[in-house]
Amino acid sequence: LLESVRIPSVSLTGEGIAEAVAFLRARLLGWGFDVEVHETDSQPIVYAEIGPKDAGFTWLTYGHYDVYPADAKQEGWRTSPFEPVVDGDRIWGRGAGDNKGQHLALLNAIALHRELHGELPIRIKVILEGDEETGSRPLPAFVEKHRERLAADVVVYSDGPMYPNDQPALLMGVRGNLGLEFFATGAKRNLHSGAYGGVAPNPTLDLIHLLADMVDREGRMVVPGAGYAEVAITPSEREAVQRIPLDLAGVEASIGVKPAVTQAAEFHERLMLRPAFNVSGFAAGYTGAGQKTIIFKEALAKADIRLVGGQDPAAVLAAIRRFAADRGYAGIEIRELKSTPPSRTSLDDPFVPMVRQAVADGFGREPLVVPCLGGTTPDFVFTKLLGLASIVVPLAPYDENNHAPNESTKVSLYLAGVRTGMRLIEAMAARAAAR
Repeated sequence: LLESVRIPSVSLTGEGIAEAVAFLRARLLGWGFDVEVHETDSQPIVYAEIGPKDAGFTWLTYGHYDVYPADAKQEGWRTSPFEPVVDGDRIWGRGAGDNKGQHLALLNAIALHRELHGELPIRIKVILEGDEETGSRPLPAFVEKHRERLAADVVVYSDGPMYPNDQPALLMGVRGNLGLEFFATGAKRNLHSGAYGGVAPNPTLDLIHLLADMVDREGRMVVPGAGYAEVAITPSEREAVQRIPLDLAGVEASIGVKPAVTQAAEFHERLMLRPAFNVSGFAAGYTGAGQKTIIFKEALAKADIRLVGGQDPAAVLAAIRRFAADRGYAGIEIRELKSTPPSRTSLDDPFVPMVRQAVADGFGREPLVVPCLGGTTPDFVFTKLLGLASIVVPLAPYDENNHAPNESTKVSLYLAGVRTGMRLIEAMAARAAAR
């Protein structure tokens, strides 16, 4: 893990990608896997298989070797992002939690089981991609092309944070992500507000009004065809979120402010089962010292929308464009930046008890079974393209700080992930024997 974290495999720039692929290929070959490196129009996909081809059970797992960009000079980093530091139970460094510490724990479990017991009792297939942080664009085509090769009984992989106090969980789905850019234009040049204020179009104000129209003061998206209230929640999902505890004090301590929602059931419902609109960037006008009385000719906002349930990214984008047009925002162009559909596996899926027991054995405590990860992974390629049940078992701490300064994981969770992976192999072998 430390060796992997030292590789700055940033998919956005391509830095370190070749080194990361070489690292994984060498490790997988050394552990006895058959390994292929598939070139794509972006970063390579590493694919590996191990175990008897005629085994009675096949486990498909997934991870990503790319990381989010990190700047050592960025305010808040206490260590060099790509020089891992072990401090007690913590491992600090970019990618330690997202996702190197998670997929490597499961790969180490496979290698250790084989070292201890010889031939594996099941067939295992592994996909490791290098584009997750930039939208996983090559992955759907890879999965479609190799649909028959990827046949499996179940998908289990690790991503995302655990719950507070290192509470393990089974995540039965993920929210999708629609990345958008709103570009507002007005006059052909910047105008003096004394000469044109009140009579010239103001792209900055137009953009502010549109964004405010889309989301109410409670943070609920109100766009017809894409809104908060239009998403159906099943009784089992509502019951599941009501069982999840909320460490409100821990959340406040972690983010430094009281969250917008403080009731446990609503907190988790919003985080897992409702769409969420976030403005991630806004650029307009003059922000230097003093004042410039200028009506700027353009303004730009970037946003990401977390999608849930059966929401289709293309339909949501069409609804937003229709909403803007109907309200007269003709000067605002809405561009798609990335698109990942949401994904869901039933809480009542027959593989849940098997995975739940393996996680309980690996961690020494009973896991929660929850409807959804608040974040996004390309889970839809497994549930929608391959038609498989997919269960996510996070191995990173609640405060892993992925995509932020001081990203970390825990040594104890890494080792619990190894134990869980070994228990999964045993459980899958037992299931095959009982058929």
